[in-house]
Amino acid sequence: MTETGLRKRMIVNTISNYGRLILSILITIFLTRILFLGLSREEYGIWALLWSIFGYSLLLDFGFGAAVQKETSQTIVNQDWKRYNRLLSTVFINYLFMGLLIALASIILANNIDKLFQFNNESDINYYRKVFVMFGVGTSIVFPFGFFMEVLRGLHKIKMRNFISMAYNILNFIFMYIVIQSGLALIGMTIVTILISLLTNFTMAYFAYKSIPTLKISWKFYDFKLLKNVMSFSLFAYIITFSNLIIFRTDQLVISFFASVSLVAVYQISSRLATTFRNFSSQFLDNLAPVAATLFASNKEEKLSKIMIESNRLMGFISTLLFIPLIVFVQPLLKIWLELSDPDGLLVAIILMISMYILVFFRSTSVRIILMSDHYKNLSIIAIVECVANLALSILLINYTDLGIVGVALGTLIPNLILAVSFNIPIGLKFSKITFKEYFQQSVWKTLWIGIITLLFALFIRKIFYPTNFVMLFSAFIIVIFFYLILYYRFGTLGWERKQFTEFLKAKIFRK
Repeated sequence: MTETGLRKRMIVNTISNYGRLILSILITIFLTRILFLGLSREEYGIWALLWSIFGYSLLLDFGFGAAVQKETSQTIVNQDWKRYNRLLSTVFINYLFMGLLIALASIILANNIDKLFQFNNESDINYYRKVFVMFGVGTSIVFPFGFFMEVLRGLHKIKMRNFISMAYNILNFIFMYIVIQSGLALIGMTIVTILISLLTNFTMAYFAYKSIPTLKISWKFYDFKLLKNVMSFSLFAYIITFSNLIIFRTDQLVISFFASVSLVAVYQISSRLATTFRNFSSQFLDNLAPVAATLFASNKEEKLSKIMIESNRLMGFISTLLFIPLIVFVQPLLKIWLELSDPDGLLVAIILMISMYILVFFRSTSVRIILMSDHYKNLSIIAIVECVANLALSILLINYTDLGIVGVALGTLIPNLILAVSFNIPIGLKFSKITFKEYFQQSVWKTLWIGIITLLFALFIRKIFYPTNFVMLFSAFIIVIFFYLILYYRFGTLGWERKQFTEFLKAKIFRK
């Protein structure tokens, strides 16, 4: 594929990613309000806890999902589809056994939830047990089919994956709303979640088979030797996945162990803003893993280095664009959206958004590219260091200080900041063969000073135009975003970028 064709595909995939994400955010805004106001605090805390606990089912992936994506992209180059069929069959059969373990673990967990977590209303424990079993067994059924999404990503069919996700996301919202209005609460929500997840995976499987006519998954293709070969990559990818789960999903568990389940609800809402920011800022990154795997298989490392620098600059532009209005208007946003004015919740939201900004701007690009370029061992070591530090700090700060849930958020921020400076930036420089000065000038400097000016402007807007409703809040966001875009277009872009953008607009506006 030519550089122009590659860039066009990445742009199309990124646009479709944003379409999916914007729809997801809109649905999340309304669905979260419906759930938060339609359930008791403890029920909402249980729902958040379910997603945190069974999110750990990804640990049973053992990195094979990343391996499937990588092998799919590389098989496009080497055309060894027979080996590919053996790989997918082997992964699928192993996933079936992992699904059985999830079902068994959910039953054991359900029988001991009263010993593991603190509940305000003990009379509802049997109901919660039933919900845990249903959610866990449902997750065990969904789990084996999840790798088809990675097949589509490896085929660079991210746009197709997005359209499928968008369709089922809409269905999920409709049925969730019906469930809450009908008073079915957690059990109804669990049934909807499992069925929609299954239908999503089955639809992706259909298009995977359609895209690869020679694709076959069968028990007779199971190959333990091939599994051992793939493990050399998947094991390290698994360590990174495991570490990310500890970092992003353990906070709620720490709070439920050392504080109370009801506080999980406040933390969950605050952390959702940071998660939404990360998701919205990092949609371009979805392209990097399959592209990096394809280029690496084609021995185009110089092109990979160029993509890393350009991608890092782009991630800085996008993340700063979104970070500034969110961080400045987070207080009125929480108040207007969910009538939440808890000071600890506000501080948690600010800390976690700062942490996510560091992650997206200074760490995400190098991780995606280096992982798919067979330089992943150091990444896995650092991932372990970060998750251990995160967990230890969170427990220490919530258990032995008066910081409460704010301490848990600081346990996420501090290791993230230290590792960005001491590891991710240096390893990215080494891979790209540039100096820190060159990196700072090309990827950071312009975004930094434009961001600071925009931050001051946003603070001024908040002072004279403090939002008290959604219309005012939306208007403030748009004003700040346009201010940033104008500054960046004038001072942050290169000459050839402005020329291409101007020509594109002229072609679209004046075309006959």
